[in-house]
Formats: sequence, C-alpha cells, structure tokens
Amino acid sequence: MKKKKTSVKKVAFRIFEILAIAIAIMAILFIVNFVRNYTIINDIIEKQENIKNSTNYSYTTTMYNTVNEDKVIIKHYYKDGKSKMKFNNGENDVTVWYDERTKENIFLDEKEKQANITSSEFMLGNELPYFRDEANIIYYSMTFFIINSNLNGKECYEIHDSNSISYVDKESGVLLKEVQKNVKIDDKKCESITEYDNWSFEELSEEEMDKPDLSGYTIVNN
Repeated sequence: MKKKKTSVKKVAFRIFEILAIAIAIMAILFIVNFVRNYTIINDIIEKQENIKNSTNYSYTTTMYNTVNEDKVIIKHYYKDGKSKMKFNNGENDVTVWYDERTKENIFLDEKEKQANITSSEFMLGNELPYFRDEANIIYYSMTFFIINSNLNGKECYEIHDSNSISYVDKESGVLLKEVQKNVKIDDKKCESITEYDNWSFEELSEEEMDKPDLSGYTIVNN
C-alpha cells in the first residue's frame, strides 16, 4: 500500500513537473514574441514619424472587396497646404481640390463638366495613412502576429490581428495594404481590401497643385 502511494506521488510530481516546464516554455515564447513585436512596431512608428509632418507627398489608394467587382481608385496629392484628390470608380472621374489658406473647396465632376465651389474649414481623406498609434504599442506587441513577407517585390511586415492583416514596408514604414476580414457587403461576409502604392515625397511642383482650370465647366454653386 505504501509502495502504491509512493508511486502515485511520483506520477503526480512528474505531471506537475511537465506542466511547470510547459508553462515556462510558453512564458519564454510569449516574452520573445513580445520583445520582437515591440521592436518591429516601434521601428515602424519611428519611420512613420519621419514622414508624419511631410508637406509634400503623393500616393494612390485602391479599394475593392471579394464580393463584387467594384473598385475605387483615389490619387492623393498634398503640397504646402493645398490638397487634391482624383477619384475614379470605373464610371466617372471626380477631382476635389482644397486650399487650407483660403478655405476654398472645388469639386469637379469630369463626366458632367460641372464644378461645385464651396468654403470649408478642412478636407478629409487626404491625410497620410498610418499603421497604428504608438499609445497602444504594448497592447499591439502582446496581441499581434508578425511575419516577414514580400508584396509586389517589396520586403514588408505582414501583421495579423484579430480581424485584419496589414502590410508595412520594412524600409520606409509606409502602409502597402490592409485587409479587413468579416466585412458585410450585400448581406455577404467578405474581405475589404485597401492597397497603397505610388508613394512619393518632396516631388510635387507648384504647378501640379495649382487651382484647377474651370474653363469648359458649369459652375453649379459658389
């Protein structure tokens, strides 16, 4: 009987020992992953800080989903307080131009040849897209799964969270692509995809950002 009790104790101790080793290994892996994620995310944020206050940039956004063939392409331009966005949805071209100094906002419908001129305090949609805010870097480091990847020939980080995947250029830190999972469109679950490319800094000229020539356009509001 005494022998049996000793044997049970040995088994229990062995199980406890295995569990302790397993927990220790998991803790080590968690710490290693946390440190790696923190280093990568901090590096991305630092690189984004370098371009955050840029006053001369351009890039292209392409948005589509896995349910239908709808695709929207937006070309973004910004230089010294002047913004311009050129939209194309496959059927029409629209240009929006804005001057932060004068507050003048011009909306051009290329198909209808109409111009809508208004006054606005700001224009949304032409900011530099960012990966994440540094305020939550600890949370991101604990929850993200990051792998090295390649997108269209560019070395990047492929960053997974609970409901999205982001691709960030290793060299510059700019966003290359975002995939939002479990999005509902037309009552169907799908992925919503946004691609960012044609990144350029300090290359726009004054002429490229001049006020649009309204010759041939009908002014519908001013």
